[in-house]
Parts: sequence; structure tokens; C-alpha cells
Amino acid sequence: MLDEIILKPMLTTSEMIEHLKEKNIKFEQMSEKEASKYLEDSNNYFNLTAYKNNFEKKYINKKFVDEYVDLDFAYLKDLSIIDFKLRLLLFDMIVDIEHYLKLKILRLIKNIPNEAGYAVVNKYLDNDYNDPVNPKKLHNSILKKVGNVYYQRIFFKYDIDENKRLEDIPMWEFLEIITFGELVKFYDFFIEEYNLNYLKDEIYILSEIKKLRNAVAHNSNILTELDVKNNFNDPSKYIIEFLEKSGIGKENKRNKLRNSRIRQITYVLYMFNEVVTSDGVRESVTYKINDFFFNRVPKYKDYYKNNSLLKSIYYYFQKIIEANYKIAKK
Repeated sequence: MLDEIILKPMLTTSEMIEHLKEKNIKFEQMSEKEASKYLEDSNNYFNLTAYKNNFEKKYINKKFVDEYVDLDFAYLKDLSIIDFKLRLLLFDMIVDIEHYLKLKILRLIKNIPNEAGYAVVNKYLDNDYNDPVNPKKLHNSILKKVGNVYYQRIFFKYDIDENKRLEDIPMWEFLEIITFGELVKFYDFFIEEYNLNYLKDEIYILSEIKKLRNAVAHNSNILTELDVKNNFNDPSKYIIEFLEKSGIGKENKRNKLRNSRIRQITYVLYMFNEVVTSDGVRESVTYKINDFFFNRVPKYKDYYKNNSLLKSIYYYFQKIIEANYKIAKK
């Protein structure tokens, strides 16, 4: 069976250029020679050309063909740089969300009678250890970190044995040894355990942010399929209110949130404002967002003057940023 598989040979740089020209991708803003050097030195052909999905295809004989109407290689390069810088910004924001979510949980637990930060963790670890479907999943994840120098300051105090259930780890230390995905699952359990139902919507929002975090942490493109409608779940009422206060109309809101990446980025912008309490951190991120969005993104705005999709997405986020991340005058 394997003998019947025909593997495609790797294209040379010149063959890549010719392949792009066959799709009517131009080399006017950037020469073929410059494009070849960029592909050889700075970017992966597959990653770079994925951005072409954000551009209009030719419509011939009542169907779209695999040729583009207004696309230059320079546009793909610019989008890849914007994507890279956006990933860095979002990763920093998600790290802040994770940190301040932990602080929020610790604040919440102070208001729960007879909970000193041990009982709920012990119950959660017990459930994990005895899970009938996937026992000790969290235990195994934690045990993998035992040899990590950073976590030694925590682990040296406990009886760590892969054949024993972990117990009596205080909340403030437990939160430091779990991943972001594990944190979201624990937060969900915490909310259920203490009937904090008013926080339930945050779990779905955080679960979507987790997907984005995984993408940016693995340096995956996040701006390559902005035209795809692949998320039809109803957004949280808090997100609806957030967008309404940002001046986003009902149809625009519905249309944008049907794209998973746009939804996830929207959720980061919402959740950062909700959970981060440090004025200094908020001010720093606000400056970074404004510099990126109002200086770097439109640097080559003429590239996209005929691209209704990208312009519409830009105006959508412009309203959110102007409403929620405005730089305070001093």
C-alpha cells in the first residue's frame, strides 16, 4: 500500500515563484529576486502562502478558480510580519490573564467559609486520581515537573510518589504547578463546587483563549483563514455587552464571531480587561496594543485598499480598541 503513495518532490525557490505566478500572484511591490531571498532566509513557503486565503479569487464561468484578483507577494510578507507581532502581543496578554486569574481564585476562596485553600484542591486531586475514564491525568502531568529546578521549591515539601495520591498541597502552590489548560479545568470545578454560577460564562471564554494560547505558543499562523465561518456557538452575554459597548452592531458582531480566530482574539481583549487588576500592566499593554494596531498594522495600508474582508476586520477591532484600550491623557 505504501508503495502506491506518490510523494511530491520539494519545490526549489524558483519553482515556488513560478507556482505563485500561475495563481496570478504578482511581484510588483517586491521583485522575484527579493521574494526568493525572503523565502530562502526568512520564511516558510507553506506558512507564507497560507495568507492568500484572505484574498479574493477570480470568478470565471460562475465559479471561483485558483487565481487571485489583487495579490502581490509583498502583501503575504506583510501579513506574516503582522501575524508574528500579533502572536507576541497576544501571548503576553494571555500570560497576564493566567497570572491574574490565579489571583482572582485566591481572592474568591478567602470569602468561602471553612475553606483554607486545601479542601477543594484535595477533592479535585482525589477525583483526578480515581477518574474512571482517565485516572491520574493531572497527577502524571504534575509528576513530570518534579525534576524541574523551578518547581523544586514546591515539590521538596511533599511526599511525591507516583503510586500515591497527591494531597495537602495548598491552593496558592497548586496553582503554580498546573498548566493554563489545567487551570481552566480546575476553575470550572471550583465554580461548580461552590455554586459560583455567575462566573460560569468565563469558562467557555477561557477555553477559547486556551486554544489561541496553544496556537501562539507553537508559533502557528493565526491570521490565515479569516474568511472561514466555523464557530456557530452563541457567545456569552458578557461578550455581547462588551461588543455593544464598543459600538459593534448586531450583524457585524454575529458575522465576526463566527470565525474562531476573530472570536478568540476578541475574548482575549475582553478577558484581559476583566481579570487584570494592575494599573501598570494594563497601561503597558494598552501602549503596546495602540502602537501595534495604529502604527504597525496600517504601515502598508494601500496593500489592502481593495480587500473588503481585511478592512472590515480592522474596523471591527478598531472600535474595540478605541472603546477599551484608549491611552489615558496625562
